[in-house]
Amino acid sequence: MNAVLRRLPWVRARTVATPPASESTDQAERLATAAEEIDSAQRELEALDAERAELIEERRRLQRVLGERVGKRIMSLAKVEKTNGTPSFLAGARLLQRVHRRADEPGRGLDGAGAIFEDRARTKTFAHSHGLPASVLTAVAPSSEAAVVVHAFHGEVGLVEVRHRGRTCHFDPAGADVGDIRSTVAYDPEIPPPPALSALCAWSATLSAHISRPYVQVLWDAEEGGPVLRAIDVDPARIPALTPEWDRRLGDLFDSAHARMLLQPYRAGALANRVPGGTFTSEDGR
Repeated sequence: MNAVLRRLPWVRARTVATPPASESTDQAERLATAAEEIDSAQRELEALDAERAELIEERRRLQRVLGERVGKRIMSLAKVEKTNGTPSFLAGARLLQRVHRRADEPGRGLDGAGAIFEDRARTKTFAHSHGLPASVLTAVAPSSEAAVVVHAFHGEVGLVEVRHRGRTCHFDPAGADVGDIRSTVAYDPEIPPPPALSALCAWSATLSAHISRPYVQVLWDAEEGGPVLRAIDVDPARIPALTPEWDRRLGDLFDSAHARMLLQPYRAGALANRVPGGTFTSEDGR
């Protein structure tokens, strides 16, 4: 009877083969990795929400304090950012993001850089024009196994982030592990620095020096045959929330990069609110 039933197509369709043990193990590993990535993303979102609430409250306090100094009830939001004199990578990078997102096409930014680096072919042309060898400009699909993010500041590299299976390790440009400096991602001290670290840093510094942004992320794939440029992100969706010490360190790099970026138009007299002596007049904001 059972043999007869197995000949019927609708019975055969319901027969489920038991997957090999190796497939079950691979699936379990993928599920575990996905669970870690989801948990990491949730922690990051919670930390960012809490940080946002604190920053909003601090900004409102500064608006009141600074407003009183100039005889106003409150100072405008446009003029309160980064007026406390303390370098902050997170505050600086987010401030510039808000500035560029006021453009008619926010994705392009006020300088149009976003349009260039959204296009793979134009990114490749840009990188090749600044001396990157063709071997690192091969168009490849982004790897899910590992990625290297170089945090570059208009000609200088501040931090190198290596991602692997939902976990992360950060290195300085010399290749030293700087420790668990980012609470919103899972830190893994077993992740090694990329083998071509010095070349990645040199190339990333060169590229960032020719972009009209004080901070960019240069993304690489760590391929067996050598690194491959994946993208140049001038408007990163994720700006790392680091420990206070590292936020200040990269904040110094950000402020210095911003100053270098403005040096050429400053010397050319292209900054509309420049006055004799090198200071800037205050303008009423919104």
